[in-house]
Amino acid sequence: MRRKSEGETRRRGDTAKSQCSDATLRRVPPSPRRPLALALIFAAVLTCACHRDAERPLIRAVEAWDSGDYQRAAEEYERYLYQRPDGEKASEARFQLANIYYFKLRRFDQARSLYATFLEQNPSHQDTPLARERLAEVLGEMGRSYEAIAEYENLNPQNEDERRRIRLRIADLYFAQRNYSQALTEYEKVIEKVPYDEMSEQAYLREASIYHIERSQYQQALPIYHKLASESGDGKVRLRAMYGLADCYAGLYQFDEAIKTLRSIKEEPEQSDVVRRVAELEQQKREAAQARSGLQR
Repeated sequence: MRRKSEGETRRRGDTAKSQCSDATLRRVPPSPRRPLALALIFAAVLTCACHRDAERPLIRAVEAWDSGDYQRAAEEYERYLYQRPDGEKASEARFQLANIYYFKLRRFDQARSLYATFLEQNPSHQDTPLARERLAEVLGEMGRSYEAIAEYENLNPQNEDERRRIRLRIADLYFAQRNYSQALTEYEKVIEKVPYDEMSEQAYLREASIYHIERSQYQQALPIYHKLASESGDGKVRLRAMYGLADCYAGLYQFDEAIKTLRSIKEEPEQSDVVRRVAELEQQKREAAQARSGLQR
């Protein structure tokens, strides 16, 4: 029998090894990494779907707001916060819900609670100053004036006009509580060292009201009414100041000045009232003269 050549033997051996290697590869179990990767992809898809489902109330809330259905918008925001109280968009949802309760539904207690929670959870949020101011406004609406003042005092706006605006709000709250001394102090902070403007006009009107109506301090009210009459660009404010001047002059028994002031009012719709008031002042002048004459006898 012919002996196999050395080369042929080597080739057959290599072929056997190759077949063995192929078989070995076929018997190797699949890598565990593949099902893990599939699981991760499935989990990511599921998470994304759940995230979209969780945010659907927010989409519906915005749609309801845009259509003017504020009750439904509030319900959708409430649903989102119930499902995801610590969610990624919970702070914004809470702030918007508070705004709906305050501005649209006038449910002040719910608005107060939501603004307070927002401030507690987001001390450095960009909307924190606005939320604090609105909390103060809500407290004022609820008649909790001193709590409202405390919230306003926690605001520290850098802009001078904003500071004056906050002081005007604080002054009005003191006025509402009939704390006129503190109200006057706050109104002075609004008007001091600034040109006459809309905010100072509001402060002057309140000051005049305190001196004239609440305290019958006519002498203190006179210069304020003069300022309003001469500097206001609002015809109604000027007219109110003129009548205030006449009343204060009358309160000081300066009847001629009071009558002169009334007769300087030229607006046609006011003329019947002016005539009536002048007649009343003429009568008061005569009565005062008679009283003085009687005392001199």
